[in-house]
Amino acid sequence: MRIKKWLTLSYITVALIPILTGMMLFLWMKSYNEQTEIDDYINSIKKFEKYDKLLSSKEFYAYPFKEVDFIDEEDRNSTKIVIYDKNGIRLYSSINESVLYSISKEQLYSNLYEIKHGFRADTLKKPVFDRGNIIGFYEVTILRTKIIQGVNSGTIVVISIFIIVFIAVLIWMIKLMDRKFNKPLLLLIDSIKDFAKGEETCINYMSKDEIGELINHFNDMKKKIKEKDYEIEREQKSKEYMIAAISHDLKTPLTSIRAYSELIISKAEETSKRYALSILNKCDYMSNMLEDLLMYTILSSNYIMDFVNVDGEEFFQMLLSGYEEVCEKSNINYNAEINVKGNYKVDVKQMIRIVDNLMSNAIKYTGEGKSIHMGAFSEEFSLPDWICEEEEKKLKEFRKNTAVILIKNQGEEIAKEDIDRILEPFYKVDNSRNKKVGTGLGLSIVKLIINKHNGRMIISSSKESGTLIACFIIRERGEL
Repeated sequence: MRIKKWLTLSYITVALIPILTGMMLFLWMKSYNEQTEIDDYINSIKKFEKYDKLLSSKEFYAYPFKEVDFIDEEDRNSTKIVIYDKNGIRLYSSINESVLYSISKEQLYSNLYEIKHGFRADTLKKPVFDRGNIIGFYEVTILRTKIIQGVNSGTIVVISIFIIVFIAVLIWMIKLMDRKFNKPLLLLIDSIKDFAKGEETCINYMSKDEIGELINHFNDMKKKIKEKDYEIEREQKSKEYMIAAISHDLKTPLTSIRAYSELIISKAEETSKRYALSILNKCDYMSNMLEDLLMYTILSSNYIMDFVNVDGEEFFQMLLSGYEEVCEKSNINYNAEINVKGNYKVDVKQMIRIVDNLMSNAIKYTGEGKSIHMGAFSEEFSLPDWICEEEEKKLKEFRKNTAVILIKNQGEEIAKEDIDRILEPFYKVDNSRNKKVGTGLGLSIVKLIINKHNGRMIISSSKESGTLIACFIIRERGEL
């Protein structure tokens, strides 16, 4: 059933149930009142007949008035008797009203022999005769306590039943709305969240309303996305296999070329040696490119990192060691500082690859006699003096709950347009900066590894300060 039709029927049902309940209660109350009216009327007539025989005696209408208790014990709280003489002077009242009180003859003679039927009481007034002459009047009033009590209690019952029915209908409607809308929507929301996490979910919802259509569309979309993901994964694996196969096929002849080049170098003349050395360098370059290409392809896929928990101080001491000799060979001044606390979850092998790639780049683009600074700092510690004020401002925003790896070299400034693109695969900065040119994948690989650590990478370069690369690694929770 469509939601609009369902809501219309629900609103009509919710409106009709209280109305029908009210009508039924009204009819029940009316029937009860009618029956009570009849019972009260019959009861009043019986009492009028009983007291008529007693009050018709002439001895009660002469002076001095003879005190008599006319009312039975059972009627004492529901019956009132008043006796008047022929002139309208009150001789007696059963409720201790003052006697010798008179009423007008018009009032005295009005409604004689007529039972005045009121909501609260029935009243009968009759004259008393002696030898054909009126000697007085009596008035009997009988309270209708039964109907008054019945109406009061009936009203309470009717109102209570109506309120109970109304609340029951309201609760029923709320539960119905919850089952109709909230539950399927919550199921859909939970399923969307689970699907976003990569968890397998299935919603069984058979209703053919708009929500059912939405859930069916979601299930169809999920199915198509899975099919697309499977297709993409299959293509990705195919590419990986192809690149791995090409890398393997190329490495074999490259190894042979390298071996022949080394043989030529050992035996050939100076000119041939120079050519062979050039061939050897190209072989190394191609071999490095194949390794980088293979690693980039692997990291671009659903490669799962081998994460382990490490102590920050011990790990970063190990990670940043061993580069003094390399810098010394290139006649580059090397400086390292480590101030790290806390535990970190890292892939050790890939973290080593990060630092190797960054140091390789730094050495490549740092001239002889210049400096390379390296360091690792958790948020408790201040940054070193070789970080300028502008660089510190950029880094400050991301230092909370992290350790930052800093590598800074005194090389030529990297243009802003190059910084914006330097992390793209195969992008190379102008070759005129240095004759040593890399594969164009080193920084891209670093970026991929940092992303898989949920970290962040920042590059800053200026003519005065040099080039700084900062990699932020998230600190384990509960270690602060």
